[in-house]
Amino acid sequence: MKKTILALAVPALMAAGAVNAATVYDQDGVTVSIGGAAEVQLIQPYEFGDEDNKLDVRLDDGELNFGVDVKVSDSLTALGFFDFENEDDEGGVVNDELWAGFKGDFGKFTVGRQYTFWDDSGIGEDIELGLEGFDSNEPADGEDVLKYRYEGETVWFGIAHDLDTGDDVSHTDAGVGASFAGVDLALYANDADLSATTDVFAIQVSAVYNVDAFTVGASYTDIDEEINGDTNKAGTGSIVELLAGYGMGDWQYYIGYNFAEMDNDWEGNNVYANATYKMHSNVKTYIEVGYADQDPEPTTGKSDDSTGFLVGMEVKF
Repeated sequence: MKKTILALAVPALMAAGAVNAATVYDQDGVTVSIGGAAEVQLIQPYEFGDEDNKLDVRLDDGELNFGVDVKVSDSLTALGFFDFENEDDEGGVVNDELWAGFKGDFGKFTVGRQYTFWDDSGIGEDIELGLEGFDSNEPADGEDVLKYRYEGETVWFGIAHDLDTGDDVSHTDAGVGASFAGVDLALYANDADLSATTDVFAIQVSAVYNVDAFTVGASYTDIDEEINGDTNKAGTGSIVELLAGYGMGDWQYYIGYNFAEMDNDWEGNNVYANATYKMHSNVKTYIEVGYADQDPEPTTGKSDDSTGFLVGMEVKF
């Protein structure tokens, strides 16, 4: 997971509609749900080197998804899901997910275009100006993914593999986690062939503690990238994330610190803070500020820092 800091984030979205969906049909063991979201932001992005990023309206999320559950027997359910997202200021719409599979007491097995377990890694609660601004080489989704997940009362684990379809690009990632006494522990690993000559392996361990309205957490990621069998120092290094949060009524506050260091003597620091107000179960507004520095900045070769801020609103169903 080569992570060079501070490009404007494009959030990796989970199947949010599967969580926030409304059931529109439920008969004879067939359930159809539909979900979606509209999110816009007024944002001042980070500026590094010769960048001149103006205050802008960002169309962060336009999403519509459909899910189908078909009860085959008392112990087996067939699944189908597809999701369309518009995160392009030019109005482009992309089919982000299209998969089918089964779930039961054995767990959940799906095949198709979908996110893999590395997409779940990280503890950051930033909106745009934190760790999602690190540019990652580790793949977290794919077109030809086989994915299995088991969810117990206190333990979960899973593995996903994106097939090599002849272009020498594939990856396998896995995750395992446990929850007890307010502590969530997780371990993720990602082994990827980025091309015929470039391989990357990353591993992350994290712990998050929730007590009453307070949250604290930390994670550590180690990355090793090779080109033709030799270490690529620009893509090999480590990342540390620290998080603290507090919830009060309809308000949620987070502050986070992220530090990245690569073997080519590059390093970056990032601090962000945000506040979210839940106006309704389906409506939220938020504000975020962030500061970041990198040494050296890649285009100028000199140390550079920047600040950014945003306000935004999301309406979902």
